[in-house]
Amino acid sequence: MRHAILGNGNLGNALVKELIKNNMEFKIFSTTTGWKYPASDLTKIHDYVPDHVWVTTGAGSVEQSHTDYRPFVDLHIRLPLELAQTLNSSVHLHLFSTDYCSVTPQSLYALSKQHMEDDIIMLQRPKTFIYRVGSLYGTFKPQKCFPYKLKRNYAAGKKITLPPNCVCPTPVDWLAAEILKPLAVGMPFMPCSFPMTVSPKGCTTTKEWGELILGREVEEAPLDTSRPMDCPHFNKANVPTWLELWKEREVDWL
Repeated sequence: MRHAILGNGNLGNALVKELIKNNMEFKIFSTTTGWKYPASDLTKIHDYVPDHVWVTTGAGSVEQSHTDYRPFVDLHIRLPLELAQTLNSSVHLHLFSTDYCSVTPQSLYALSKQHMEDDIIMLQRPKTFIYRVGSLYGTFKPQKCFPYKLKRNYAAGKKITLPPNCVCPTPVDWLAAEILKPLAVGMPFMPCSFPMTVSPKGCTTTKEWGELILGREVEEAPLDTSRPMDCPHFNKANVPTWLELWKEREVDWL
């Protein structure tokens, strides 16, 4: 069974680690391996003849989407659609969206993911999965994560304010293991309604998470209107809370 991993960030590497643990074959397609969409077409991916394609490529932040939207159109919309329209119907296609889509999109970033969801749903392609995730963190590339950025930018004593928007911090290693669980136990991916939220239980606020990361109190900023106020929930039994997962890792982010 072959897995094509598109993207070499925290999530892509977490999937790779889980695939290695379960003795599964994989190949990474990213700028680090000489593949960059849309400059590179999908020929190399098709030639690999994968059984599963995992699209973990990122285009940037909410703020970056309002500066240059082209990468978001390419990686969040064009790439998933081209894969859905050209992959053999026997190939499982796994796409990652954002929990920002649980409400009316408040940013171009969220809008690009919403477009992807709507287009994929309209195609009704078999063996296609959309996972809504949010507030991901991991140690493969910590500099891409909120905890690292926060500690880097706000040394002890430096004034900071953070908004009360709801977040559900999600470690990518747990996420990868949760999503790959069917394959790990020799079961097929079952058809499901999508998009499907995958997250730990519970939620916090950006302000409260920031206080945990920095180890001190911070002032509350106004609500960030480009991000949702509420968090969707993963409707599955025996799921740990975000705080349990956070405490298990105890990472010094700098």
